[in-house]
Amino acid sequence: MIFVPRNASEEQVLDIVREWVQVLARGDYEFIFAELGYSLTFGEPGAECIRNEIKKYRSPEYFPEIEEFMVSDWKTARGGYAAHKQKVIWYKQNSVGLAGAVEFDLPLNGKWSDLKADFVFFDNKKLKEGYVLALEQIQSNAQWQREVEHL
Repeated sequence: MIFVPRNASEEQVLDIVREWVQVLARGDYEFIFAELGYSLTFGEPGAECIRNEIKKYRSPEYFPEIEEFMVSDWKTARGGYAAHKQKVIWYKQNSVGLAGAVEFDLPLNGKWSDLKADFVFFDNKKLKEGYVLALEQIQSNAQWQREVEHL
């Protein structure tokens, strides 16, 4: 399990997530899944599901005619999706224990994309180490909208 300290600042939370984005950039999907899980596997092997979400990404606006995608280093990404986000959202205490979430637009092939990784962290009161971090999903709202319009 990966933990977010209970008193972490937004920048500390982002630093933890950025480390995991670097693991995505290495293509180590097995390790990501083993440590963080992946909520939207729909019965597929978790690491394969993560890999497939990245590979099936398409963007005629930011990556015209490109069909092979890999997560790249967030520190060196240039251009692409100008409105890219790295955002922490905190939640009030609730019945499921959801303490917060991070929206992180992923850099692909050296440029920023609108493919977003959503991380969540849960409060398990029994664990003193902090909140448990998980990878919720990887998706592009713009791509999803294009696909729905073409149905």
